[in-house]
Amino acid sequence: MKSSLSKFLFLALTTLLFLNFTSLAQADDALPPTTAKGSMQNQAEKMNKMAGFGDASVDNIAAAVIETALSLLGIIFLVIIIFAGYRWMTASGNEEEVKKAQEAIKRGIIGLLIVILAYAVTSFVFNALPFEGFNSSKPATSGS
Repeated sequence: MKSSLSKFLFLALTTLLFLNFTSLAQADDALPPTTAKGSMQNQAEKMNKMAGFGDASVDNIAAAVIETALSLLGIIFLVIIIFAGYRWMTASGNEEEVKKAQEAIKRGIIGLLIVILAYAVTSFVFNALPFEGFNSSKPATSGS
């Protein structure tokens, strides 16, 4: 059982790792050719802006890291709940296995609730503070 769990988790994490790799090919005319002195710097800046790195600030990076970590934890707890449900379905009437599965489901639900609450708190904090974060649509304000 441990071997199949480790194989399943390895496969799931490997799939998640490679799921987001897509080709972002551009036409040849997307960037101007390098003709003047310093144009390499201009080209690098344009590429950074096209890739979405142009306006990266510490608060936006922190919000993205926290959002990604909480999303990953939510996926992990969801996988735990699904695996526990599978264990319960395949228990074949064994009371000990059913109790283990029920405990795993309870722990998974509690963990999922903690992740959801943590996401809600961090979303509220990042949106209430005077900087952008968590995909807030309001512009950053300073002072008052």
